Amino acid sequence: MFADYIITSNCVFDSRGDRPFPGFVAVVGDKILHVGRNSEDMTAYQGQRTQILPYGDQLVMPGIGESHAHVFYGALELAGANVAESRSEEEAAGMIFDHEKGKDNDWVIAFGWNHEYWQKKQLPTKASLDKLFPHQPVVVINEELHGAWVNTKALELCGIRGDTMIPEGMGMIQKDAAGQPTGYLLETRAMKLVLDQAFAMSQEKKSRLLEAYFKTTASLGITSLSNLQIHEILMEEVFARLEQQGRLKVRMSLLASVNTPMEKLLAMKEKYQSHMLKFGGVKGFVDGTPMGYTGALIEAYSARPGFFGEKYLSVETFGSQARCFEENGIRMRLHACGDGAVREALDIFEDCRGADGREPLRHTIEHFEVVHPDDMGRAGALGVVASVQPDHMWAPVFEEHPFHKILGPERCQHVYPFKSMADKGAVLAFGSDHPIAELNPMRGIYRAVTRLSEDKLPEGGWCPDEKLSLADSLKAYTIGSAYQMWNEEVTGTLEKGKFADIIVLDRNLFDADPEEILETTVVMTMLGGKIIHRA
Repeated sequence: MFADYIITSNCVFDSRGDRPFPGFVAVVGDKILHVGRNSEDMTAYQGQRTQILPYGDQLVMPGIGESHAHVFYGALELAGANVAESRSEEEAAGMIFDHEKGKDNDWVIAFGWNHEYWQKKQLPTKASLDKLFPHQPVVVINEELHGAWVNTKALELCGIRGDTMIPEGMGMIQKDAAGQPTGYLLETRAMKLVLDQAFAMSQEKKSRLLEAYFKTTASLGITSLSNLQIHEILMEEVFARLEQQGRLKVRMSLLASVNTPMEKLLAMKEKYQSHMLKFGGVKGFVDGTPMGYTGALIEAYSARPGFFGEKYLSVETFGSQARCFEENGIRMRLHACGDGAVREALDIFEDCRGADGREPLRHTIEHFEVVHPDDMGRAGALGVVASVQPDHMWAPVFEEHPFHKILGPERCQHVYPFKSMADKGAVLAFGSDHPIAELNPMRGIYRAVTRLSEDKLPEGGWCPDEKLSLADSLKAYTIGSAYQMWNEEVTGTLEKGKFADIIVLDRNLFDADPEEILETTVVMTMLGGKIIHRA
């Protein structure tokens, strides 16, 4: 059989070994026909219509698997302003104003602020937005998607007043000394009051946003993606329609909320099971985030003595529901950032683990930001996948990373412990958590390899024993993510019979300085044998 394409390179990384090799990948239809080395006769696969794609010293590898993203939020972030690099509330407001010039949006939607990186380190208020946007509603979602900053017009349109209450433990509407909303909303219930209206837009506009998003994923070499529901937004029917129209440009795994009725979950499990769009299970929150003081810790916050955070789920409150998911073959992905939440999530999975010898469902813990040393090996022992986002280590200045004051020096020796968990048997699946961090996989790879902040500190990397090799980082973004999505039989490595999900980088990372990783771009992306991006 002759190939449609033969991709050649002096460096082919198949995500099976630890080094690239000179060779070629033959593609026919949507599958890989053969992966060969230069010692083999390539012409055996070459017919009159075969296209030869020579890439010299550029790295050929499997497509990237983005294990944790929020697609609709990501599409909005790509279209809106991102103020992650702002150094003050006023600068952030100005960046949003400049971005919106000449646009006619009903709502201004922006992303990325973190007051801990501002010079005054104070939460923002509606006043700074009101000066620039007196008549247009504005919502600016914070870096971690757990808080929002809004202006007076947004509060008025959404009916948020001094007497508006949120159920205890479900979030907060911050109020000033006079009892009036300041413009800061914390966690899902409070944010939802605004987001339901801000995100109410036509299907045509949503489709345009998603089309632009898929162009971006293709340009970044992302061929598979887990789309995790957040703030009750999943839009599975929109993605199903895009798949039917041939406009879904990434293999997508859909994760619904743990609060979704079982009847609907089972219907989704039955309906979405193609190679392009499949049901991936449910997502739940065991805690919030330490940086927002909503993460659950085993020992008290260093900056708030006596305060441990709060667990939203536990074996006691969630155990029976978790066992029900297990019995129905529905995988769970539990958000757990603080070490107290990580321990509770592991306890939940241990409690519901089947005793009949079935293969583990590959339940997953998201983030693993702070892990107690006693729990480091439990994920591997339980067959729990570690879905981690290396770029969460990022800070403009290392010493300004909020963990230093939030956790103290002792616990900061056990943050983002990727290598320790992998060494103890956990499968790592890399992602970005976009739009919390940038979608570009090169940032995650760079952070995993160097563990450096934007200022290239600390020297030698943060917790340097937790550095991963380049090969292991690439595997976490390819076969690791494929394993998490139950796709490892069809994608994640370059092997005969697997889908031809292949990308080419503009350089061989194995021969490059680690600092070059951030400069690396994707020159070609192939999804199922079709070229969807060419630089």
